[in-house]
Amino acid sequence: MLDLLSSPLRLCDRLSRREMLRLGGLAPLGLSLPALLAAQQAQGANPQGHFGRAKRCLLLFMWGGPAHQDTFDLTPDAADGVRSEFKPIDTRAPGIQVCEHFQHLAKHTDKLSIIRSVTHSDNNHSTAAHWMLTGHKHRLTAENFNASESDHPHLGSIVSRLKPASGGLPSFVSLPEKIGTTIGAVAPGQFGGMIGKRYDPFPIDDKPDKPDFAISSLKLPGELDPYRVTARKDLLATIEAARRDLEQSRDVAAMTTYHQQALDLIVSSKTRQAFDLRSEPDAVRDRYGRKTFGQGALLARRLLEAGVKLVTVYWHRDMPGVDTTWDTHGQNFKQLKDRLIPQVDQPIATLLDELQERGMLDDTLVVWFSEFGRTPRVNKAAGRDHWGPCNTVWMAGAGLPGGRHYGSSDAQAAYPATNPVRPADLAATIFHLLGISPESIVQDIQGRPFKVADGDVISGLF
Repeated sequence: MLDLLSSPLRLCDRLSRREMLRLGGLAPLGLSLPALLAAQQAQGANPQGHFGRAKRCLLLFMWGGPAHQDTFDLTPDAADGVRSEFKPIDTRAPGIQVCEHFQHLAKHTDKLSIIRSVTHSDNNHSTAAHWMLTGHKHRLTAENFNASESDHPHLGSIVSRLKPASGGLPSFVSLPEKIGTTIGAVAPGQFGGMIGKRYDPFPIDDKPDKPDFAISSLKLPGELDPYRVTARKDLLATIEAARRDLEQSRDVAAMTTYHQQALDLIVSSKTRQAFDLRSEPDAVRDRYGRKTFGQGALLARRLLEAGVKLVTVYWHRDMPGVDTTWDTHGQNFKQLKDRLIPQVDQPIATLLDELQERGMLDDTLVVWFSEFGRTPRVNKAAGRDHWGPCNTVWMAGAGLPGGRHYGSSDAQAAYPATNPVRPADLAATIFHLLGISPESIVQDIQGRPFKVADGDVISGLF
């Protein structure tokens, strides 16, 4: 059967006789070939028109795994023990419902493309995070081990390699901390990995809601001024030129890059200003909320506006070794209602507001995602456990048509029912919007080539 709505029409010698007859049979209904082609074009199923639409990208990674059944894919008709305790509410976008506790974000769903069919097979925080942050499956399926040079690079590291920022700005920034498991193992997929440390993010490892928040690496030592720092930068360049013929290890070369980047940042008053949250009016900081995530989202907006290409804001731990992430194995509904959703609802709504008010939303891609979803069935501790087979991700901005969802889950939000989306497809789509072909080939530090994304651009989003 010819699919008139979702599949591309095959024309000329690739259109079968059966399909030609079917088109002829539809003509009395007003569905002539020109009309069908016009309808298909109006449907906007051409992702090439969006290639490079995003000048910048903000990734909101909810470490721990939010329960999709209790946030953006509620199942009010499911059985007891599966159905969320929360009620779905109507939103600004007709036909889109979200959890009742997203009162602020509900007013901005006209900007969201909600993907309810994201799927993979890994239920471990560590390796599932790697899969989602890089688009590539880790060689292991395991928990509680540290990141290494053999990991695939974070999406931002690829952006740093292929589309670096200019003007002394870092291309890729992460905040407010590195994510890791409760025992302290740093999750893979956050760094340059196999393309090298020089493509690691510029890290902000402090909470931006602290009254004394400042980035120590951007402070000038008391005795130095920018002119003296510039002189030292020139001296460093001279020394490095003299050493050009000497063989350097990867670590030494990476350290040289770090020194150069640090000096560029320190010398640039524009860059230091972008990192200075104290220059924001109190009223704006209040709108984002004075907690870590809200102030992190505000700082991310400032960095993107200054020219940083990609910022990742990770969900944080309030205390080392204490699980205050979205990993709600116990008291899932209470934690979501009282602690977690209130810390993201108003800040994200404010962020989308500000991006639109500043004329940035049309060329900024915002992505909400995490390492996995949660089990359909509520456990004995009133929590939900790890669940890779189905999850919800949403995107906004970059010209994507909002106010709709792509794909669907089954009646229990357990498995994709339509249009399954793999982590590799998400990566391919993000790269596509940023003007990087998913087919691009990059060499690792050993000189071995690999493709930046093994998935397909999600054309249905366009």
